[in-house]
Amino acid sequence: MKHFSSLQTAVATFALLLSSGEIFAQHNDQNPDRSLDQSAKASIIEGIKQFQNGETGADSLFALGESHSELAPVAAYNRGRSMLELEEGAEEARRAFQRSIAGTEDNSLVADAWYNTANSLMLEQDLDGAIEGYKSALRANPKHGAARFNLAQALRMKQDQQDQQDQQDQQDQQDQQDQQDQQDQQDQQDQQDQQDQQDQQDQQDQQDQQDQQDQQDQQDQQDQQDQPQQVEGQISKEDMEKILESLERSEEEIQAKLRKAKGQGQKVKIEKDW
Repeated sequence: MKHFSSLQTAVATFALLLSSGEIFAQHNDQNPDRSLDQSAKASIIEGIKQFQNGETGADSLFALGESHSELAPVAAYNRGRSMLELEEGAEEARRAFQRSIAGTEDNSLVADAWYNTANSLMLEQDLDGAIEGYKSALRANPKHGAARFNLAQALRMKQDQQDQQDQQDQQDQQDQQDQQDQQDQQDQQDQQDQQDQQDQQDQQDQQDQQDQQDQQDQQDQQDQQDQPQQVEGQISKEDMEKILESLERSEEEIQAKLRKAKGQGQKVKIEKDW
């Protein structure tokens, strides 16, 4: 049988498996379809025996028993109980419990069906569904002690889950904040590195400009040194060129006067400045 560690031992094992005597007591001899009811009743009784003996196939017998006009809710409930023993029978069990609930006005049976429905949901870790199931069981039978106990357990587990989720959310937020802080620090470091690189580049540019200026100054000094130095009292090359240009202009003027005088048949006395 299945068990849930944090719940009462009754979880998934609580059953209303009526004895054959109880089945007979609930039989109505005035039922018009007596042969069908007799067959269905027999299936229910045989299913109870097989279930109590731990044999397989009880769920199929209870399914046949649901054809009994009066015992159908009991058969459906017992089928649900037997289905809970199967590995993959929880969903089918819950459907059987719902048929039992829908077909009876017996609050005790309704409470047990809701209780076992909730138990199956607990086994599947569906706390919200289980809590609603236990509440439904208590609404049908406020004195259902097992339902009250398991409801308290389910609510406690729900609160634990919420606390864990809150802690996880806080941890996630802290992790995100830490990541953001690390990213901010990295961004600041990158900006500082870029600034340092820019400062180094500016210093290098200034140094290159200074080196170029120093080279230019050295070149200018070298050019001045390479120029011939004028000896005191000696005419410089530039002054000599100016004098020669002046002499050439004077010579041209004299030649022009001679040509003019010759054309007029006169003698001209030429005086030169040198």
